[in-house]
Amino acid sequence: MREYLFQLLETSSGELTAETIVLRMAVAAVIACFIFLSYRLSHSGSIYSMKFNVSLAVLTLITTTVMIVIGNNIALSLGMVGALSIVRFRTAIKDSRDTIYIFWAIVVGICCGAGS
Repeated sequence: MREYLFQLLETSSGELTAETIVLRMAVAAVIACFIFLSYRLSHSGSIYSMKFNVSLAVLTLITTTVMIVIGNNIALSLGMVGALSIVRFRTAIKDSRDTIYIFWAIVVGICCGAGS
């Protein structure tokens, strides 16, 4: 089973199959749930924002989708994610840990989208 999953994640020929896309999105969704729970458990009281927490999970999935769509061109993919990171949140970041969670969500999206 493990070998089959590794074969699905490896796209040396450059073509993506539906199985590969679904697997990458599923792995990103599972890790996004972990990020969601981690944020929920580590923030309490007035610092916790449900909207921000949902945004973290969605950010992971969107970054994964962008990386899958762009394909094997890593330089173009990272340039696109860099362009996405220019968009900033309108609300002030209340806690320095929120910035870490944003980067964590983006990194997970990049890794899952690239198949790493």
